[in-house]
Amino acid sequence: MEQKQHRVHYDEFAEQFVSILAEHWSDVLFIINRQSPRLASLLRVALPTTLKRMNGAWRIQIMTRRLSQREGLQSPRDNEIVAQAIRLWAHSSAQLRLPRITVEFIL
Repeated sequence: MEQKQHRVHYDEFAEQFVSILAEHWSDVLFIINRQSPRLASLLRVALPTTLKRMNGAWRIQIMTRRLSQREGLQSPRDNEIVAQAIRLWAHSSAQLRLPRITVEFIL
C-alpha cells in the first residue's frame, strides 16, 4: 500500500512540475536563447508534456512541431542545452536543485 501511495505522490508532483514548467516555458526559452538562439527559435511552439524518473535521473519529454531535416534539432547537443536551461530555471526561480535531466523531443 505504501508503494502505491508513493507512486500517487510522485505522479502528482510530476504533473505539477510539468504544468509549472509549461507556464514558465518562455523563461526557459530566454535562458536557452543565451546559448543558442537557433534552438530557442525552434522551441517557441514546443511544450513540456511529461516527466518520468528513470534510474535517479529525470526524463522530460517536450512536444515539438515537425521540423525539416535542415532546421531540425541536433541531438545530443540541443537536448543538453535544454536540460541545463531547465535546471538553471528551477534553481534560479525556486531554489530547486534538480537531479540529472535528460530531454526527449517528440513530434
